[in-house]
Amino acid sequence: MIFNHDRSSIRVLSLLLFLCAPALGQQLPAPQANRVPADIPVQSSVWDAVELSRSLTPAQVRSATGDGFVGISDDGFVHVEIVGSTGTQPLPPATLAPFGARIEASWRNHMDLWLPLDRVEACARSLPAGFTILRASADEPDDVAGEGPAAIGSDSYRDGGADGTGMTIAVIDGSYGGLTAARANGDAPTLANTTLVNYSSDPNFESGNGRGHGTGCVEAAFDHCPGATWRIYRAGTAASLGLAVDDCIANGVDVITRSLSAVNTPWEDDSGVRCEAATLAAENGILFFASAGNQAQDHWQGDFNGGGGDADWHDFAVGDETINVTIWPAPSATEASVASLHLAWDTSGGTHDLDLYVYDSNMFLIGWSTSSGEIYEEVQIQNGSTTNSRLIHVKVRKSSGGGTEFELFGFGRNTWNEHIVSAGSTTSPSNTTNQSVISVGAVAWNVFGNASPSIKAYSGQGPSNSNMTLPDLVGPTDTTNSVGTFTGTSSSTPNVAGAACAFWSQRPGYSNHAIRWLMYQHGLVRKDWGDPGNDNTFGFGGANLWPHAWGTRWLARGWGNITNASTGPAYTVQGAYDAVASGGRILIFPGGNYPEVPIVMTKALMIQTVVNAALIGGS
Repeated sequence: MIFNHDRSSIRVLSLLLFLCAPALGQQLPAPQANRVPADIPVQSSVWDAVELSRSLTPAQVRSATGDGFVGISDDGFVHVEIVGSTGTQPLPPATLAPFGARIEASWRNHMDLWLPLDRVEACARSLPAGFTILRASADEPDDVAGEGPAAIGSDSYRDGGADGTGMTIAVIDGSYGGLTAARANGDAPTLANTTLVNYSSDPNFESGNGRGHGTGCVEAAFDHCPGATWRIYRAGTAASLGLAVDDCIANGVDVITRSLSAVNTPWEDDSGVRCEAATLAAENGILFFASAGNQAQDHWQGDFNGGGGDADWHDFAVGDETINVTIWPAPSATEASVASLHLAWDTSGGTHDLDLYVYDSNMFLIGWSTSSGEIYEEVQIQNGSTTNSRLIHVKVRKSSGGGTEFELFGFGRNTWNEHIVSAGSTTSPSNTTNQSVISVGAVAWNVFGNASPSIKAYSGQGPSNSNMTLPDLVGPTDTTNSVGTFTGTSSSTPNVAGAACAFWSQRPGYSNHAIRWLMYQHGLVRKDWGDPGNDNTFGFGGANLWPHAWGTRWLARGWGNITNASTGPAYTVQGAYDAVASGGRILIFPGGNYPEVPIVMTKALMIQTVVNAALIGGS
């Protein structure tokens, strides 16, 4: 048989063989034949869909690429993002109109839109330098009379009147099925106290079957701060996160909780639109709580090692070029189990390009991602069997450049059987360096009071790719909600955020940085688990609050508030005394020496210290 040696023809052939390979036992072409043309700035998964669409119907393309991985509409549109270099603005809509674009959301250098499959290549070729077409990806979920408040200690605040009243808390997520039912059960805020904001193209805020992930987040936070005002956003993509943050700033939100994960792309801390959005929130006085992710057992990170075989293929261990991953049986005959693999790498030391390949148990190539240029790669593989698991083998190949550090993440219903590296497994936007973007890990609520509990095995661990210590705090997970148990860092994050909202409502004049600092110090002096001080497993420790008392004013020299400003803990005894009302409490945190000349106290008040003794006056 003679083939036309056109790159596109070879790629279409290889994709069609991919569909038929299990039946024909046909090995696919060599990896080099699968690359996206270098002059077309399109991600591999999108390019696959485009080339399949030349021969298949939209429904067949959707099935071949994995339902939900690449969004394909029945009328032949593909859901994509057009992303520019950091600092650029989205393209003017008029420049995309000739290609039939349907624009959903636009924020900074990200545009979320639908393009006709047959116009993607032409659109890509028209883009200015620095712009790329990527798969539009919804971030991964880090999957009430809950146990969270008692574990953290926010129950004394909630029950003592500091229940979030006067504060506004936002939940940002992608799905809210069952929210009305949770509200009817008293497990979610009333509609009168809630604003719903929908940045999805679906007009039904609670669409989808079953209970939504975001509903679990609302319930976990609500248990701590039922008196707060609520803004609930349906915003599961990068661009919509930015729009939600803009709206939070405009409407005076104090606390944001978001339990969705994405791979750290680009590589460095503070890079990418998700980090930009989180930073923007923190810079505008908001506490932004981000889940540390559930990927500690589905992660590898290290330097590229050409090994003893072909130097272009990475060795995860001596003589071992693959990570073996088991995809679980499908939950039902109509819903396949999926595993998605995501590869990102450090480009700071030069021009590098890595590719991602997946093979079945017989080492037949069944999936690949080979985008040209310095962007990340991703592949999704399915298992439709309801009785049998599926074994796959994951490989990384160097397409160009020298060795560089890279990381590989897995999401979905799968188990990594080998080569697990938990260090560095936190996800974005946890890698945001603004101190009021708080990354939250997970410890089971029923051991949260132990002297040295174990971290959940899945809970993301630091350091970040730019060596920031992460997570910042850990919170209780596996807490009860209206339909059962809510797990993962998805649960621990809103539990900590809700506790912060209640805590802040006691001292609403404090800045977000002051509240964050006090929560970190609580962890260090009361639940400093793991290595002493801030570490890459438990951060500053378990989220915990000293019991509430009316009229508390904090005295903490470590905060450094030498002017005794009302935006944070006082620096001197006099400053705390001047601020406290009669019958209130001065809480000295965490003890220490205050050698100033003793003041004359004429108010009736209580003075307490947290953990350590305090010396007031004298030398």
